[in-house]
Parts: sequence; C-alpha cells; structure tokens
Amino acid sequence: MESQTVERVTEWDSEPFTDGHAGLRELAEREFTGAVTDGVAWLFMLNGRVLGVFDGDMDRFADADGTAYVAPDRSLPLLFAMQETGGEVRGEYYTEETPISEVDDTLQAGGFTGYVELSENVLSGDYYLVYYD
Repeated sequence: MESQTVERVTEWDSEPFTDGHAGLRELAEREFTGAVTDGVAWLFMLNGRVLGVFDGDMDRFADADGTAYVAPDRSLPLLFAMQETGGEVRGEYYTEETPISEVDDTLQAGGFTGYVELSENVLSGDYYLVYYD
C-alpha cells in the first residue's frame, strides 16, 4: 500500500483489533468505517462492509490481532480503497471551462461510483469529491 496512505490512516483514532475473523465480524456488526491492519495487510471498511484488502488477503486476518483505525469521515476508506485499486480516468475537466457544479450534477444523476480529484493549480493540496451510488 502507498506509504502516503498509511501515513494518513495512522493519524486517525485507533483501537485494538483482536480475534481475527471474529473481530472483523464484530466490527461489521458495529458498522465500522475505517481501516484495519495486522501490521502488514490492510483492510478498508465502510459501514461494516469490506471494500478491499491490500498487501495481503482475507486469510491473513483469520487469526490476526492488530489495529483498527476509525475514519474521521465515511468517504476516506472508500477514497483510499479506490486509489489503491487504481482505475480508469474517465475525463479531465478544467473549472474555467466546465464548472465543478456541472460535473457534480452529471455524476450524481448518473449514479457514478468513483472520485473527482481537484489538483492542478491548487496551492493548498489535493481535494476530492467521492461518489458512491
């Protein structure tokens, strides 16, 4: 997993994760949103559902103990899982030509799942709009 993602996630509030798959079931029942690691593999969850496992697989968590990081916003595990998975760029827009509100309306109306990255000529860092139909 990208070190930048790990750095961001490990800044979130954390709690111990124990008992492997049983511990994951407990997190799912609580509708946990965040990331879980055994120290090597990473698993992202949204509302108790697994979004993806990186640097390992579900078997790695069978008897694992580790740390669960609580996402400060529901969109973050989804964004990070999508970034780790990669994907296809569907379009590039310039706000001087196409207002972001127009892009947002189109994506919402179309049931888009993915994200828009606002990054060029942004002085204070990257910004994202995350969509999950």
